[in-house]
Amino acid sequence: MPLSAGQFLQQIQQGQWSGFHFLYGEERFFHSEIINALLNQIVAPDDRDFNFEIFDAKESGPNAWIAAARTLSFMGGDKFIVVRNLHERTLEADEADSLMAYADKPAEGSCMVVTADKIDRKRKLYKTLAKRKDAVECGPPDEGSLVSWLKLRAQEHGYTLAGGAAKLIVGRVGAKSGALAMELEKLMTFAGTNKTIKEQDAASLVGDVHVEDGFALTDALKEKNTEKALRILDNQLSHGEEPIRMLGLITWQLRTIWEVKSHADKRLSPQQIAKAIGANPFVVQKALPAANRYSVEELKQCFRELSQTDRELKSTSKSPEGALRTLIWNLCATSARKR
Repeated sequence: MPLSAGQFLQQIQQGQWSGFHFLYGEERFFHSEIINALLNQIVAPDDRDFNFEIFDAKESGPNAWIAAARTLSFMGGDKFIVVRNLHERTLEADEADSLMAYADKPAEGSCMVVTADKIDRKRKLYKTLAKRKDAVECGPPDEGSLVSWLKLRAQEHGYTLAGGAAKLIVGRVGAKSGALAMELEKLMTFAGTNKTIKEQDAASLVGDVHVEDGFALTDALKEKNTEKALRILDNQLSHGEEPIRMLGLITWQLRTIWEVKSHADKRLSPQQIAKAIGANPFVVQKALPAANRYSVEELKQCFRELSQTDRELKSTSKSPEGALRTLIWNLCATSARKR
């Protein structure tokens, strides 16, 4: 049975790890947490130029990874090898065999960590690696445990989330460990020597990620500001947002703009529009400026682009991040028409 990310992080704190670990799952925040924890345990800061190597599976193969792990350290000490994005490379049969053989007998004085966002359990390589006792599952967090997880994380840093602070943060940010950790760090910085974070502190400093970032993105699209839109997209993805959920967020925002535009043309007040479409008045207020700027034809073209991207995410081998970036370019081009 694979370990959970939390279980493995506890083991690392106790000085327990193996010469090979396979991290799989779409929660990249846990990938980074584990890699950083291992790095701090295995390689001293002054030795990292020599004893710490990172490979991208898209640009290298098992022969290079294994050779790096087996090469004696020039300065002495243990070596730490990280291989990212195994899911983005299809290994040849002999390459897969080499990696599985190395996992069974890793080099002494070396630790190799291989990561994959997603795995195909029908393939021998992933089926074998995922069954290993040193495998670590880094899937999306259990939403029911997020409040207690956030409280515990605060306690580990010497802070207390009082009252409903933790619940409010989770409600606004969602089930995204990376984003939750960043919001907690912001709150701890704000609290300073006052080690108690109150609910009103969280309410003041933690924004509604789903609403604010979504409209920030559609605002950038309408402004034809491709650079800004891509920056917002990359920020969301780096905070752990899944591409398919990000597409859903963009679709929801544009659909809201469409509905608000349809009712605004009838000269209804924002409160009347909110009641008619069953939306929060705040959401309607945010959507109104964009609804006034988009033409009906532009919105129709946006929905065609969204439909195409949805098909690509669900039925092709195209990189999800690449598909979303292409979508941003196309939506900005759509917004630029007839201007």
